[in-house]
Amino acid sequence: MSPPSPLKVGVLLCSATQLMDVAPLDMLGMLDKHWVQTAQLPEYLASKALDIEYCFINETGESPHPMTGGFKLAVTHSIETCPPLDILLIGGPAPSYRPSEPIQRFIQDQYEHLRAFLTVCTGYIPALYSGILDGKTATAPRGLLPMLKEEKPDVQWVEKRWVRDGKVWSSGAVANGMELMAGFMWDEFEEQRGLTEVMMGMADFAKRGQAY
Repeated sequence: MSPPSPLKVGVLLCSATQLMDVAPLDMLGMLDKHWVQTAQLPEYLASKALDIEYCFINETGESPHPMTGGFKLAVTHSIETCPPLDILLIGGPAPSYRPSEPIQRFIQDQYEHLRAFLTVCTGYIPALYSGILDGKTATAPRGLLPMLKEEKPDVQWVEKRWVRDGKVWSSGAVANGMELMAGFMWDEFEEQRGLTEVMMGMADFAKRGQAY
C-alpha cells in the first residue's frame, strides 16, 4: 500500500522525554523529499521520496517541551488540536510517569486510524496504560522485562531489540529505537526500499537485527 501524501507523522511528548527516544524520527526524515533533494540522488531514487508533515504534540500545547540534556522542543499541537495521524511515535518518559486520562483517550482515538504506532524505550508506558498493548507481543528495556512479565501478563513480553505486532512496533532501550525505525521503514515503505538502503548507507547505519 502506497503511503498517503502528505504522510502525517506525530511525536507524543510525555513528561521530560528523552531526546534520543525521538531521534528515530530523523531517520524517517531521510526519506522526506526536502532532505532527499539535498542529497543529489539519481531521479529514479529521488522520485520515491515522501511528503511528510510533522506534528509535535503534548497534552496542553505549551511550547517548548523540556527534553533531556537541556534541550527544548517546539510543540506544534496539543492533544485537542492534533489532526488524525498516519504514524504516532512515543518516546520514553521517566519510568515513574503515568499518563493522564486525556492522554490515554488521545492515544486510543488516534490508534483507531493509525497506519503505525511506535514506542521507544519507556514509551511503552503510555501505550500500556491506554490498553493498546493488551493481548499483543511487545518489548521494553531489558532490565524491566522481568517486572513487566509478572505485573502485566496481558502482554506477551519478548526480549528483543524491537518487535512488531500488526501496526504496533515497540523497542527495547533508547538506542534500539533507531533499529526499530530502520525495520519499520524497510517493511512499511516497499516502494522506497532502494532509497532507504541508499540513505542508510550514507548514514553508515549498522544493522544488528532484532536479537540481542
